[in-house]
Amino acid sequence: MAHLRTRIFNAVKARLVAIPRFADADKVIRGRKGAIKQEALPALTLTWSDSAEIASVRPSSGPNGEDGYDRSLPLSIVVHLRDNDPELEFDDICVEVEAAMGAAIELDGLVIEALLETSRHFVNPQTGTSLCAGSLNYRIAYKTLAADPQQSAL
Repeated sequence: MAHLRTRIFNAVKARLVAIPRFADADKVIRGRKGAIKQEALPALTLTWSDSAEIASVRPSSGPNGEDGYDRSLPLSIVVHLRDNDPELEFDDICVEVEAAMGAAIELDGLVIEALLETSRHFVNPQTGTSLCAGSLNYRIAYKTLAADPQQSAL
């Protein structure tokens, strides 16, 4: 079994590939390791590299009184754009992603909540020119057992 964090990423990916424009292979990837081909755009990359996951002790949170952790995962959905009007394309994609994520705030029982914190379309600050990317940043609250991060805590 995988770390609960991996299962959370898999659940988010499953919701996003259900969006028709992101149903093809390689349209939604966790942590890309190379460039995206132009013909594959638009695409989404799931990551948590923007900041660290925070954990705090949760006493007696297992079925036998084991300690656990309350965790806060910063999950970013990076949007790679292609259209001639990237800002409008970003807004259109945000509508689809926010609807998909908002329809399952508890990610089918894996998490306490997955809440949108910020969204941003990236532009060159000197020119105002789009960098053809943006992000939707979620805060995922979940619980695990301290001795077994594969298991949800109570």
